[in-house]
Amino acid sequence: MKRDRYTLRGRVVKNQSQSEAGIRVELHDKDRQYDDLIGVSRTDTQGYFEISFTKEDFRQDPGETEPTPDVYFKLFRDSEFLGETEIQPSFPLEPFSKADPNKPDDKDYGQVPALYTVKRDRQATDYYTLELLVLEVPSPEQSKRPPAQPSKDKPGQLQVVDVLPSLDQIHRTGRMASVSAPASPGGDLQGIVESALGGILGHIQRTDNPKTLVDTLTQTFTARQVDGRTVYDWNPQSVSVRASDLGGGITGAQASLYHRAKTAIQDGIRLLNALTPLKPSADRENMEATRSIIRTEMQELLVELGARGGPRILRVDNLFQLLLGEDADSGNQRPGGQLKKLAEYFGLVRGQINTVEEEQNYSNFLTLKDYLQSLRRSWVDYKRTQDSSAGAYIGTQLVRLSQALAVVAESVQEVYRIMELFFLGPEERLSVYIDFTRAEADEEDIELSYGVPRPAFPLPDGTGYSFEDTAQLRDSMSIEGLLNWVWRFASEEGPLLAKSGGKLGIRVISETSDRLMVLTQATTYTPIPNAAFRREGVIRALRDLAYQLYQVRQLAEQVTLPSGDTPDDLD
Repeated sequence: MKRDRYTLRGRVVKNQSQSEAGIRVELHDKDRQYDDLIGVSRTDTQGYFEISFTKEDFRQDPGETEPTPDVYFKLFRDSEFLGETEIQPSFPLEPFSKADPNKPDDKDYGQVPALYTVKRDRQATDYYTLELLVLEVPSPEQSKRPPAQPSKDKPGQLQVVDVLPSLDQIHRTGRMASVSAPASPGGDLQGIVESALGGILGHIQRTDNPKTLVDTLTQTFTARQVDGRTVYDWNPQSVSVRASDLGGGITGAQASLYHRAKTAIQDGIRLLNALTPLKPSADRENMEATRSIIRTEMQELLVELGARGGPRILRVDNLFQLLLGEDADSGNQRPGGQLKKLAEYFGLVRGQINTVEEEQNYSNFLTLKDYLQSLRRSWVDYKRTQDSSAGAYIGTQLVRLSQALAVVAESVQEVYRIMELFFLGPEERLSVYIDFTRAEADEEDIELSYGVPRPAFPLPDGTGYSFEDTAQLRDSMSIEGLLNWVWRFASEEGPLLAKSGGKLGIRVISETSDRLMVLTQATTYTPIPNAAFRREGVIRALRDLAYQLYQVRQLAEQVTLPSGDTPDDLD
């Protein structure tokens, strides 16, 4: 224990006798302006908690020198606020004389109030009670001795070192010990490598797919020869134009638009940098500021047009509006936006032309304007193609599916972690079965429509799942079996179907994600006699997982089947 570290141990009691695990206990110091959060812990199965802190923890504001804190406790169950205790001014931290000279340790203990009532909305209640058991205070005698050396006065005494983690350490580092997902083979080293690659590539790049990694690095770095050696230039603007883990990238209309924009914007920036003023009284500061704004927005436009999964329409529309003005006619010789300000500050009008060089300079401005207006017309055409009945481009959609499936796989891990916090471990998950035919939501959870039969439970898309369809879900399944199915689908089966099956494989992804969405959502409305499973945090995490499966289905349905391969043509 450090010289200035205090350790407070206590217990949270429910209904004066019961204990509850997982209650978050926060220790605060009341200050005039901003309260200090001194420490956080969680209760174990017996309701015990432990918080360690130093004097610096309740002296967080500049110039604060209070000798003792004015403490109060807050209790939470997940995000639910359970209540708080009254403020205890001048919480005692000073040691007192040992009442028992035969104590086995050499620590001094501060005197602390024994029992606090937890209030909610300023109303006293005995539902939760917080009991402080002991406060370990740094001993002045102990701090004078080197802590790592054994005592010389008692050569026969054994030195006992406690290597078990504290409750606070368990809370900070405690994640599930075993899950259905296989562990990362690279361990910490792989995490370091992936983090370093993420900083260069702009995203977390999986290292278990060498082809995708090499393709992404090739697009990010450009090789050139300098004095007989190869030098690689990093091109951060091309980071967003990369293949996904499923092999997709920018294809179709987006690829055509991006390559046109790349040439036009690169040439346009060169022309922009070479512009000179035709007006003798031009304001140099305004000229360079406007030139810098246009250059920045053009570079951002190129990055957005090459974004993974397609450009954001609102973002591109805003960039064109900044450059050319709102609803500017592409054939207009006097555009709006920043380009109009550029012409005004530089004096780029025909009446200012006097020499051949000045006319060439004015022509460069017209060429820059034509580049941007032509790109705007191409962008309008591109937006029309997104609304066509031919469906989304498979390359672009593969990128979006890759992101959505990765979110589903991460959400399964989060469900596992939350279940572990409520002591719903792997073996218990294998023994708890779900009878989907019993899934039924309360009336307040369902929005009833006139003339429509009452559904069994709502789905993430806002529709209802009927009792007739629920009766068809006869085969029960364990909680572990369902979560393992979702994880394998998101991390292995789905990506393999998309890579090898093309549009037909994506249609299978749509059907499977729809079934998993229904089963996951039905699980949250099934009466399962397991207290840990019925916790609000577990139910909420499962419904979030069902919604993410619904998003996968939506993305997969946007890819239409090839002509002649639709089910109607197979008759």
